[in-house]
Amino acid sequence: MRSEGNFRSQRRFVKTLHVVALNFLLATCAASGQLAPPSATPTVSTGAISGSVRGEDGIALAGAVINYRRVPKLLPQGQHFVQVPGELNVSDKLLTDVTGAFAAQALPAGDYIVCVDVPAQAYLDPCKWAATPRVTVSANAIASASFVLKKGVFLNVRVNDPQGLLPRGDSPILGGQNLEIGVIFGNGGFHGVVNTGTDKDGRDHQLAIPASVPLWLWVYSRFVNLTDPKGAPISTTTSFQASPEHDHFFTLNVSARKL
Repeated sequence: MRSEGNFRSQRRFVKTLHVVALNFLLATCAASGQLAPPSATPTVSTGAISGSVRGEDGIALAGAVINYRRVPKLLPQGQHFVQVPGELNVSDKLLTDVTGAFAAQALPAGDYIVCVDVPAQAYLDPCKWAATPRVTVSANAIASASFVLKKGVFLNVRVNDPQGLLPRGDSPILGGQNLEIGVIFGNGGFHGVVNTGTDKDGRDHQLAIPASVPLWLWVYSRFVNLTDPKGAPISTTTSFQASPEHDHFFTLNVSARKL
């Protein structure tokens, strides 16, 4: 029969083996990541942009369209730049209220470009005619972005096409606009003149432009020839300067299809 001392020694030995085995198992699981602590769900720190839109005369501009877009961070890759992985692309638009105020909520921190357009009124969008406004949004903070818009005039371009020679819509084969109208300004800047309406006799185009500034009307069509009201061929570029408080008008006539 084994002595009591030998029995206790064996129990201590077995217990030691169990402890060693358990430590080995824990170390193995930890190394493999099986026992890694659960990670918290990533959250995005957000802030807001709050501001107002007024004219130079101080009048609040209700119904102004605020377009904002987050500027993602870039990193060089060869001869190009690519977006930093994980950077968020955020863009949206909203309207100012009756007091000209607006607020964009829950925006990821970063730099934003903010543009302002006032429908049916010739106020100048700062993104088109001034230094592009940038607003920095910080986490848990409200960035201020108030705008005082300059009043310009409307450039109105009427394209008469009673024979329907100008194709409707873009060409599915050649692509691009079948009639391109724009304004060149400064050192080569360009803004398209938006098509605001089409009827059976032609089209209307409109753009808010600054007055008393040298500009060039740019017109091109690969499909048709264009003339002025006297029948003279239209040059691709025509210099002009709008007078303050008076909209500027051009009338173009579609004379024939190009061969």
